[in-house]
Amino acid sequence: MTMTEPYILIIDDDDTLLAIVDSILQKHGYATAIAKNAEEGFNLIESCLPQLILLDIKLPKPDGYEVLLKLKDDKKTKAVPVIMLTSKNDIGSVSHCLEDGAHDYIVKPFDYNNFIARIRKVVEVD
Repeated sequence: MTMTEPYILIIDDDDTLLAIVDSILQKHGYATAIAKNAEEGFNLIESCLPQLILLDIKLPKPDGYEVLLKLKDDKKTKAVPVIMLTSKNDIGSVSHCLEDGAHDYIVKPFDYNNFIARIRKVVEVD
């Protein structure tokens, strides 16, 4: 897959959430790519660097914590903002992700307007 415009990569193993987030983002003019696990996500990143990555913590091995560390440790992806999009709502998880380089942390289920506002803060649609 090759994308010519900036896009948001969504990495989550929940089909329902992927469909909802993909629909919301496309409705607001964002191009998207979907990965159901880390391997698919890294393959998509190899073809085209996203402008933003939405990442779940609860993924099959490796989990979102490990994926975040790998993204922030790689020169190619270090500057790409990562927003954690997860059901984990404990302060330890939030702190862990922010300390490891996540740009923001959104808890599922999320408020529609809050979600779009946070995305717009990072990625503007022309």
